[in-house]
Amino acid sequence: MNKITLLFITLCFSAVTNAKLVKVSNEGILLVDNAQQWSCVVDDKSQLMWEVKIDTDGLQSAQNTYTWFDGDSGVDNGEYSHNCQWGEGCNTQAFIKELNKSDLCQSSNWRLPTESELITLLVYNDDNPLINLNYFPNTQSKPYWTSMSHDHNNDVAVDVPFFYGGTKGSDKSFDSYIRAVRDVK
Repeated sequence: MNKITLLFITLCFSAVTNAKLVKVSNEGILLVDNAQQWSCVVDDKSQLMWEVKIDTDGLQSAQNTYTWFDGDSGVDNGEYSHNCQWGEGCNTQAFIKELNKSDLCQSSNWRLPTESELITLLVYNDDNPLINLNYFPNTQSKPYWTSMSHDHNNDVAVDVPFFYGGTKGSDKSFDSYIRAVRDVK
């Protein structure tokens, strides 16, 4: 085997073994890496499927923000609950309900991610936001809600900022961004 053939085989094997993210069409079809249109991304390592935000108006608009609400705690319709373009009830529970009705990527079991799930999307480098924009375009350099309330204060939910990483907490009455997830196992 010559050096060029060996290098090609090594690069191909490396690309396959390091493969982690796969683009998915709205019809639930796995796409090639250089696909120009996709609606979801599967992380084959964590077996999670992530929603991809769009740069136009609508339910999945990258500009939409929401107050944190789970039916028991948080704010259903407060001062900051008017920052989504798809309708009333700009809160996390209403968004997830609408997303599940939309059957995004042939799925109706979308939810808010846990803190540990959302952190898996962080890519620590000099770019801002701290995420792979080849798969998650239109991501804001702002915090995204998790499904978790703060351990010591039920009025605060955990969010993950995509501008410095780590986690923090915000009052559930404030608005923030969402990236929905679902299990693919």
